[in-house]
Formats: sequence, structure tokens, C-alpha cells
Amino acid sequence: MQKLSVQAARSVVMIRPHHFSPNPATAADNLFQGTDAARSAAAIAAEAHREVTRAAARLEEAGIAVHLFEDEGNATPDSVFPNNWFSTHSGGHVALYPMFSPSRRKERRHDVIEMLKHRYRVQDVIDYSGLEQDGVYLEGTGAMVLDHIERVAYAARSNRTNEVALERFCTHFNFEPVVFDAVDAAGRAIYHTNV
Repeated sequence: MQKLSVQAARSVVMIRPHHFSPNPATAADNLFQGTDAARSAAAIAAEAHREVTRAAARLEEAGIAVHLFEDEGNATPDSVFPNNWFSTHSGGHVALYPMFSPSRRKERRHDVIEMLKHRYRVQDVIDYSGLEQDGVYLEGTGAMVLDHIERVAYAARSNRTNEVALERFCTHFNFEPVVFDAVDAAGRAIYHTNV
């Protein structure tokens, strides 16, 4: 039996989108997001659905447990990225994150958290989402790249990564924050550390 790394997940939550599309509410600072004039919105959505289906199957073939949730709504075009609104941690801890765009906040799903509580040993849910009311954001493992061995949380400065929220997360979960600037070739800030 292959030994798994503390850096690798044994199970994942995936959201399969039925209406994936560019999100105008997040396009201003997400320079990687664009439109595709060569394909219809329906064709793009269908391809995203197929990609998630194939990725889930490949993960299962590799021995990873996949908890696949459907998103059939039109109001959450970025729902395929649930790592931005929640993360799970050893010891049975779940973190919920404050999201920059109000459109992204609609992605939070109680059924996902309830499944985690039912299938796994969830000791507590630490909810940072209330920080949104103060304009403080930390978009989960998009905003942070976590080194679970060295206990370092790498985070690029952006409007989706607030250093106060990062410090709170690091205190709760015993990580050392390393904050840096990241820009593209034109000098524009990169919105998420994981890209």
C-alpha cells in the first residue's frame, strides 16, 4: 500500500457546474478569466461539466474518495472552486472564508458542511465569513497555499487576501504567514496565490 503524504488529500469535495460561465463580478481583478467568442455559452458550460466529471473519475481511479455535488443554478458561475469558501484540516477542523465578491458568497452550501459532519469527524467549524461585513477577505486555499509539513501559509497580497484575516487563520491553525507581492508581466496584481 502506497503511503500518502500529509500534503495530499485522501478525499475531495467537487462541485459539478451545469451553467459554468465567466463571472462579470470577478473579471475586473481576475486577469486569467476571459470570454471565448469561438464557442457558445452552452458549449462552454457543457465542456466544464464534462471536465469535472472526468476529473472526478480519474481521482476515484487513483483511490481518492470524491464527494461530488451538483450545481444546477445560474447564480454561481464560480462554484467549481469550493476551495475558496471552505477548507478542511487535520483534527476535524473546517474553516469557512470571507469572499470578496458578493456573487461568490452564494456558493456556500450547507449540504457540503452537513456531509462533512456526517461522514467525517468534524470537531468544529471556524467561520470567518462574518469578516465580509468589515470588508475583510481571505478566499481560502485560493488566497493561501498551505505547506502542511513546514506549517507555512504563503499568501500574495490582493483584494482577496487580507493580512488581518490571514493572521487569524494562521493563529487558529498553527501556520506561519509569508505574505508577498505577485504581479503579471504588465505589473498587475495576481488575485489568488494558487494561480
